[in-house]
Amino acid sequence: MKHCYSFYLILSLAFVSTQSASESIASYPEGWENWPIVKETVSLPSNTILPSDTTLFIQETVDAYSWINNGEGSPLTIRVNPDKLEQYKTHGPYTDGPTAVGVSEVQGIIWVTEHFGGLPIYGSYNREGQDISGMHPTLEAEFCQRCHDTYKDVCINGTCAEPVLSIYQSDSSN
Repeated sequence: MKHCYSFYLILSLAFVSTQSASESIASYPEGWENWPIVKETVSLPSNTILPSDTTLFIQETVDAYSWINNGEGSPLTIRVNPDKLEQYKTHGPYTDGPTAVGVSEVQGIIWVTEHFGGLPIYGSYNREGQDISGMHPTLEAEFCQRCHDTYKDVCINGTCAEPVLSIYQSDSSN
């Protein structure tokens, strides 16, 4: 019986650690819908062919989110907490609290960037404020953190500055 108890304890701990790994760290910011829009872009469809000189950041972003809207892409709206607009213009440093949201307009995904102790933290929610970070690996806070940390030249202090749409449009006009 003691051996069986140990097995269930280990199994329970594994389940709890898996559950907590996929939870958002940033909180859902009530009222984000009224924050000013600072950027409009898109998550591109899965069949997008990017120009050969597209940055690695854009290539990986397109690859990571090509599943959105069944691979059809979606308009993406970036909104910034009005209390942090001046900080956003210089990409920080940021004061604590909710900073920005990215909204996949078709799918209704709300990516949240919040700052705590001067550091960015992340979360993924639906429009009703429910944590959806477990819905897809690219919605997990750890995924966001890893990408933003990898591309610190683009994601300064946790907010990214290279819109996908403008790069795609500049090539498609040729």
